[in-house]
Amino acid sequence: MLLTKRMKNITNQVFGSLTAIYPHHSGKNHTIYWKYQCACGNAHIARANVISYQAKKGILNIPSCGCVELANKTKHGFRKLKDTHPAYRTYRGIINRCYNNNDPGYKWYGAVGVTLCNEWKNNPKAFIKWSINNGWKPGLQIDKDILCKKLKISPHIYSPETCQWTTAKINVGFATNRSNFGKHPNIHLSIQDVEKIEELYFSGVETNKSELARMFGVTPSSTQRLIKIAIKQGRG
Repeated sequence: MLLTKRMKNITNQVFGSLTAIYPHHSGKNHTIYWKYQCACGNAHIARANVISYQAKKGILNIPSCGCVELANKTKHGFRKLKDTHPAYRTYRGIINRCYNNNDPGYKWYGAVGVTLCNEWKNNPKAFIKWSINNGWKPGLQIDKDILCKKLKISPHIYSPETCQWTTAKINVGFATNRSNFGKHPNIHLSIQDVEKIEELYFSGVETNKSELARMFGVTPSSTQRLIKIAIKQGRG
């Protein structure tokens, strides 16, 4: 692609590890892709505005062909098939929920005393090794609640003795049990709330499901589902 007068000429300019060589092609909305030479020796094609933006953000987002990011991952020992092992992302999620009070899930975890054991807290490699040896597979979720409840451990803790990899159906099904009302963000009604909804509906005091939903602060579909289940189970 030829350089035109309307293009910003960045030939030979350096952006992190990348040196602009020449405009390669035009993409959607007339965005210009340039060919870059990376310091590692690889050629790299990317949008010019993206590369310049990354360069302005500083050293943590230094532009490269991907070699800098890969080197950082390799340095921490989590490289697998040229990427971070998925269990490490789960580990980071646990850390944030338990110790980062800015994380949306903190109020349901760290704020109520949920912690990560010392064996794992400062050693993600140990968590990943345990995961690989204890049933980790793509698509599974980490669960602490089932075994903690069985072992009568409270507050719950993430540890080799209390954790297991399980399916989302089992994990969510246990976590959203009515007995966990007030302890889990997905539970909006207590056992007593459900009993009261059924009492009001089947006694004829309030048969408008939308009004019941408004009274208890849930969606109409929630009350409809509760009534349907009650009828199916013979309580209506």
